[in-house]
Amino acid sequence: MKKLLLLLSIFFYIISTAQLPPPVLSSRKNTGNQLKISSRKSALIQKETFTLGKFKTLNFQKIVSKDLTDNTSESVFAIMILTETYDQIWKKTLTIDKPELSKLISALQVVQQKEQEKTVEETKYKFVTNSGIEFGSVYNNESKLWHNYITFPSGSFNQSFIEFSKDELKDLIKLLKDAEQKL
Repeated sequence: MKKLLLLLSIFFYIISTAQLPPPVLSSRKNTGNQLKISSRKSALIQKETFTLGKFKTLNFQKIVSKDLTDNTSESVFAIMILTETYDQIWKKTLTIDKPELSKLISALQVVQQKEQEKTVEETKYKFVTNSGIEFGSVYNNESKLWHNYITFPSGSFNQSFIEFSKDELKDLIKLLKDAEQKL
């Protein structure tokens, strides 16, 4: 009797779990503006990376992709973050196209202007790129200081927060303007 009861419970368990739909697989999240040339099939693609400057732990790059079969090319601005721990080296590169880079520069210039004005209330600004990089600024009433930051989309490694001062914001804007000219 016990054996029959055990077999019936296993049978009902198998039937009940067999009716569950398969788990939904999430598609890979886009980590930047996909280069059209790089995603082509049946073509010989050349990719060149040029360093445009550095800011804190970020490397600003120009990535040029060229289809050698029809001689077309495209270039984008890229921000690469490299972090190293005891057992792991983590590197992530996200791209920003030229129109979005112009919007980012404009947004940072507005933040720079707002940081020059006298502020009495807690104020926050943020600009998020299509690839998920967040540029932001927070005014803290207690310290009477602006705190600027850049965060990368979180992944398997969460040390992607970069903080910088008002003076460093000027340097960042200058680097981004120089990079925009070179695209």
